[in-house]
This record gives sequence, structure tokens and C-alpha cells, in this order.
Amino acid sequence: MSLYKLVRPVIFKGDPEVDHHLVASGLKMFNKTPEVLEKMFQAKKPNNIKVTVKGVTFDSPIGIAAGFDKKAEFYNSLGALGAGFVEIGSITKNDQPGNKKKRIFRLPEDNAIINRMGLNNLGVEETRRHLANTPKHVKVGISVAPGHGLNSEEMVQEMVEDIKEIHSFGNYIALNQSCPNQKGVTTLQEIPVAKNLLQKIHNLHIKEPVFCKFGNDITAKQLIELIQETDGLMDGIILTNTASNPSPIHDNLKSAHKNEGGGLSGKPIFKKSLSLTRAIHEAFPNLPIMFSGGVFTPEDAKVALDAGASLVQVYTGFIYNGPTLMKQINQYLSENEIINSNDYQNVCEAPIRDSGDITVIPINEDKKVELDANSGASFHE
Repeated sequence: MSLYKLVRPVIFKGDPEVDHHLVASGLKMFNKTPEVLEKMFQAKKPNNIKVTVKGVTFDSPIGIAAGFDKKAEFYNSLGALGAGFVEIGSITKNDQPGNKKKRIFRLPEDNAIINRMGLNNLGVEETRRHLANTPKHVKVGISVAPGHGLNSEEMVQEMVEDIKEIHSFGNYIALNQSCPNQKGVTTLQEIPVAKNLLQKIHNLHIKEPVFCKFGNDITAKQLIELIQETDGLMDGIILTNTASNPSPIHDNLKSAHKNEGGGLSGKPIFKKSLSLTRAIHEAFPNLPIMFSGGVFTPEDAKVALDAGASLVQVYTGFIYNGPTLMKQINQYLSENEIINSNDYQNVCEAPIRDSGDITVIPINEDKKVELDANSGASFHE
């Protein structure tokens, strides 16, 4: 048993958000000198696990999901612990405090977490300043989300403006279209809204690939139809965001906090993320998939890659299994030559951007199909 797992029961007695701030404070100390942390943990990445996805070469296919480094303060430190990429944010145009505390709950019997943070962040301008002041030693994705209290058209326009301001500071852009912790965000998964958003982003003609992040609650049929209707406008997808409460997954939870409102992450959502990954990879084999949801072990990461994912994100597994998790996964992938045995040729080429603008189809409110427009309304401040 690792040292971290021995002390974890003591750590888990504290408030999760306070614990996160303590960890963040420690990691921030090494963000400008990540090589020190890499040496301390002996977490240098093996050379044979590099992958190229949409023109971006990652030192490892294993990264950290959005929500861990919300403020772009310690991405290099996470890279030094073994992450091949770190997705910062989600960020909104203006700074947001998020929902009322307490808003994070550990579910140890289920190897899970429920959070209802509410997209708390520093805003585009301050986040951009953080990225500009500290050179990147790891690939960085920037997760962009809409601000609170906007309608569909306002959400789309604000996200497009944010991307225009900050895209050059990241290696890829992630569109948070599925956060269950702020009212209305999941309407961005509806076909007319998603299509409008992606068309407007296309007309920015940015070089960075754009990944769309979808919720754990969406069905494979809905997702396949959405991808078909957006007609190649997304460069990749992230599967999946947290699961909303209530959902069928919550019925099998055992922990005392199982009925808390918010998004469920961790082991319980692994199977659904995996089933969506398999379905989308089968339907669209050339579309890169970034797997997210319940990866706790090297074997979990292998299963996700074998299902068709090109990249894998960890979050809750990192919290439960400690700072050496990514190093363990990297070593496993290297020793078993997992990356070399998978075909990544179809997803490695950089996006091809048309030089001209395309026609943007207005959002027809009459034809919108609400997926979960009120998600988060019961606890949002």
C-alpha cells in the first residue's frame, strides 16, 4: 500500500475544498520550476508513450481534466507529476464565485465525488495573465464555458469572444457544453445551439483544435446525430462530463452524500463514458476522443484507449489514488507498449481550416429540443 493511501483517511476527514486549496498551494510553489518536482517524484515520462492528436504532440496520453487547475496556477507542476496535458478552467468571460459552500462531497464507498462548484473562476483576462507570466512545460487545454444568467445566443457569443481572446495561450480549446452545475449550460448540447457555436468558432480561423465536452447523461443516439449535424466542425470530443443528479447511476450509490445535488464523477460513471466512447469510435473512427470519467488505474486507462480513445483524462482517480497515479499509468503504458500497438494515424493530423467564412445558421428557438436546460437550478446562487 502506498504512503498516500495510508494517510488518505486522515486527509478525507477534512473539507474537500480546503484540502484542494492546500494541495494547490503546494503545487503552485513548483509551477516555475517543475523539474524539481519531477525529480522528487521520479516522474520523467518515457519516450515511447508520446501521441500526436490533431497536430499536437503530447508527451503522454494521460492528462488532468478541467476543474482541478481552474485558475491556471500549477499546470507545470501537474505535468511534472506525469501529466501529458492539463486542461485549465473552465473559464468564463468575467470572474465568478460559483455556488454557495459547501459544494464538494466525497463518496468514499463509491470511489466518487459530487461537486456543485458552479464554474467558479478568475475570468478570461486574469487567466490569460497567469498563462502569459509562466511559460508552459506541458501541453495546456483551455476549457471555455458561458457565464451565468445568459440565454442561448448570449452564451454562444460570449464563448466565441472568449476563445478569440485566449486561444493562442493554449494547445487546444475545450468547449464546456455540459456542466450540470450552472443553469442552462447543457442547452449548448442541443443541435441548433451547438451548430451555431461551432460555425462561429470556425469563422475565427484559429489553429488550435477544438474539442466538445459532452455530458454523461447524453445518449449515444443523441450524440451521433449531433456529430452528424455539425458536419465536421468539431476537431474532437471529450467523453464525458459529470453525471447529473438524479440519474440511473445514482440509484446504485452507497455513500451518505449520494443524494447531494451536483455532478457525479469517479468510478460510477466509468461504464457510461466507456460505452459512449465505443459507440462514437465505431461510428466516427477518425474523430479523436478524449476519455474522461472514472479512470483509477493503469488498466482503466488501457481499457479506455482500447475502446477508441486517443487521450485520457484523470481527476477523481488522482484525488483517491494520489500524486503518483499518472506516473504509474505512464510506466504501465510504456512497459506494455500500449501506445505503439494502437493506430493513431487517423487522428494525428492538424485541423484544416478553410480560409473563408461559412454561413452561420441562426438559432431557431422553436426547433430547440431541451436536454436539461434547468440543470443546476435547484442549488445555483
